[in-house]
Amino acid sequence: MSHRAILTELQKPLPKRIIARLKCAAPADAWNIWCNHLSRRKKILPLSRLLPNSKCPLNWSVDLSLQRDETIAFIETLTDQIPADKTDETINDLLQGWSVMEDTDIFNSTDAMQCVSTAWTLPALSQSIKPDLWWSIIDRLVTVAADTLQLDVKKQPLAANLLGGELPLALAYLFPELKSTAELSHSAIDFLSEALVEMLDGEGMPEACYLPRFGPLLGCWTRCRAIMQQRKDFLWSSEAENRYLWLLTQAVRLSRSDGGFAFGPSDHSESDRSLLLTAVKYFGSKSDLKAAKKLVGQKTSKSGRKIEISAAYHSDWSAIGVLRSKFHSRSRKLCVAYGDSQNRIELSQGSHVLFSGDVRSRTMIDNAVETLTQSKRWEAVAWESDENVDFLEIETSLDEKTKLQRSFLLSRNDHFLLLADTILCNHECSVHHQIQLPLGAGVTVDAQEETWELLLKAPKAISRILPIGLPEWKSGCRQGNLAVKRRVVNIEQSGQTRLFVPLFIDLSPKRSRSKLTWRQLSVGEQRKNVSADNAAGFRVHIAKKQWLIYRSLNRVTPRTILGQNLLCEYHVSRFLESGMTKPLIEVQ
Repeated sequence: MSHRAILTELQKPLPKRIIARLKCAAPADAWNIWCNHLSRRKKILPLSRLLPNSKCPLNWSVDLSLQRDETIAFIETLTDQIPADKTDETINDLLQGWSVMEDTDIFNSTDAMQCVSTAWTLPALSQSIKPDLWWSIIDRLVTVAADTLQLDVKKQPLAANLLGGELPLALAYLFPELKSTAELSHSAIDFLSEALVEMLDGEGMPEACYLPRFGPLLGCWTRCRAIMQQRKDFLWSSEAENRYLWLLTQAVRLSRSDGGFAFGPSDHSESDRSLLLTAVKYFGSKSDLKAAKKLVGQKTSKSGRKIEISAAYHSDWSAIGVLRSKFHSRSRKLCVAYGDSQNRIELSQGSHVLFSGDVRSRTMIDNAVETLTQSKRWEAVAWESDENVDFLEIETSLDEKTKLQRSFLLSRNDHFLLLADTILCNHECSVHHQIQLPLGAGVTVDAQEETWELLLKAPKAISRILPIGLPEWKSGCRQGNLAVKRRVVNIEQSGQTRLFVPLFIDLSPKRSRSKLTWRQLSVGEQRKNVSADNAAGFRVHIAKKQWLIYRSLNRVTPRTILGQNLLCEYHVSRFLESGMTKPLIEVQ
């Protein structure tokens, strides 16, 4: 951009006296006048002052790609090595190479984050780099922001929000004195308003397909919200504002006690923790902040208000369920995402992630394999959440005659997860079903020699897996198998026509060395035992606690099990010392 072209760009709020001086000055003197103006502005705060006490807000949106380390190094070079009194050749060389890179038709999130980082550091960079390079960079950023406003958030959610939302908004905020940047504010606000409404449900939960980039997206929107806090005329729609505020509540629900978000990498948890605490501190409710602090183990005021938000949440629209015992650093949390014809789970206990990734299954009907493909969709058929349990059941069709139901029951106080697949065929056939659960990073497994029990360690014992649909003892077992291969827990079970395949996961480290046993129970109907393809019942005994589990596989009709009269499809209860049972859940 030439000196003459720059002069035509100047406008208010640049004072008239400075504009006059710039018009009369030689190019070298004009640059010094411009740099001096940028360094003296009081209303245009840098990102470090918009979001104080946060650790490098730009790192919040570094994508989980192979170029993450490269992008972080790029950001750190710009933010940590900007000298105040001399040109830094390292920065000049870095930006010189970056400024001449060819723009592509489709920007990835790495390119986008480098653009955003450069924009945020441009005011300070004016003290470090050459004038021609500085103006060529801002010219390129304006062009990129104008050309990428139509990026599809479905295909490129992070890159679209960075380039179509944050980049133009940051340029308009940082350089209101320039016509080309100031004009970007309206398009940026419109883009962000539409993106939040499109990507989040009415209570701020993102659609399941966006969960892998939840942290980077929240970081992008939080930096934008910080700009809006400073510039009251830069504000997205009231509906977008409402969804962003709800999003902060969902961020707390989706967080692990190490600060990382569900399905996020463990080595990025420190940055995610900074993002979570900063966002809820400046823009969230008091309940959001208190829940977040309790979750990451920070002290909270005992006299403060109670946490008014529920720890659990389910959204049909988002295809996400969060089953959580409470907001605490040692709490148990299961996140279930079942959109895009896939089912992903993350089970965490405190800072340990026991399982994370796709739950894969294979069903053989009369020796013919039916696998879930991309064309088959899951839908939620049941959700319950109360003081005892969180329960979610999803369903898909394997073919016209066969359904697969997958249920998740997290006990809040008894500290166990009951994960089960139910295969329902409407014709007589043999059924063989397999479930694969990917282990979380750092988790190891000890298998027992004589029983099917698995012990999970990280590095101390933290959980036990009981395949209660199989006999406790391995010897003589012909109807299934439980094994670990390539860090995947694999359960197999066989039966006839209708099959219930349950996994009882004990989430109490204190019980990890306690004696246990489980038994399959007889289920009675009209004084006769029913077959295994009509109903299944189990008793699990660990330490001093015992539970009763029942599942009807054909119809809801009066049945008895261990002296209990049941009229429901699904039942889980705990035995009391008196011998009576306390129901935890009954699904009709």
